[in-house]
Amino acid sequence: MKNKIKLVIKISFIIFAFWIIFHKLNIDELKKIELKEPFWLLVALIIFNLSQIISAKRVHTYLANIDITPTFKYQLMLYYVGMFYNTILPGGIGGDAYKAYKFQKSFNKGYKLIIKSLLIDRVSGLFAIFILMSILLFFSSFTSFLAFGVLLLIVSPFALYFIHKLFFIEFKPSFYKNLNYSIIIQSLQVLSFIFILFSFGIKEHLIDFSILFLISSVVSSIPISIGGVGLRELTFLYGLELLHLNPATGVIVAFLFFIINLISSIIGILFIKKVENLSKT
Repeated sequence: MKNKIKLVIKISFIIFAFWIIFHKLNIDELKKIELKEPFWLLVALIIFNLSQIISAKRVHTYLANIDITPTFKYQLMLYYVGMFYNTILPGGIGGDAYKAYKFQKSFNKGYKLIIKSLLIDRVSGLFAIFILMSILLFFSSFTSFLAFGVLLLIVSPFALYFIHKLFFIEFKPSFYKNLNYSIIIQSLQVLSFIFILFSFGIKEHLIDFSILFLISSVVSSIPISIGGVGLRELTFLYGLELLHLNPATGVIVAFLFFIINLISSIIGILFIKKVENLSKT
């Protein structure tokens, strides 16, 4: 019953978000947006999945700190299965719970410790977004936020370091390596988003679009939607209005990024049976 209520709330939010979006957008502007170079969508899909492979490697590195050492092949398959469950299950943490259960069963480690490894993995990704966003601010139209960008760039690495030291001491040996992984992952996701822009023939204001994309990545982690749908689009709607750019383009591109995420998550279906069989051996 609790999950059903969560699902109803999330669907209701998505409907409300798109009601706001279509209420504010000019429908004629939406009709003018055309897909000009579909090839770039394929490139975006490939780059996005490359970021997911590196994400699986980052988790793999954190797990090694607590003597959980699956093969990377198993880790990657389990990661995609987790992506699939995270997308289709209302709570948004179904995939993480599934991965934690599999690791606990296979390696006889404490469930709490495994959850900590998955949590610090997400925290590392969040701070990488802050670092990348603060760098991009210096080259963007968001000039009024430059002081904030400087502060964010200085504080973020130290804050992440002390979070490791104070709350996730078991994973501190992987701090530097996984921070680098996280920055590469987020950079690849920004690149994937830029290639979606290219597919519509958009090659201007790319830095501004990238910053809004990173902001939307943070906002979309709020557990009030399914896969961030509605949250990303609202971020672009109001962000591009602030820059006096066409918000319709941002909304469509943000939704296409979700579609690429969804397609990539569906790959996890191919590995469910294999993961189950490997877990029994």
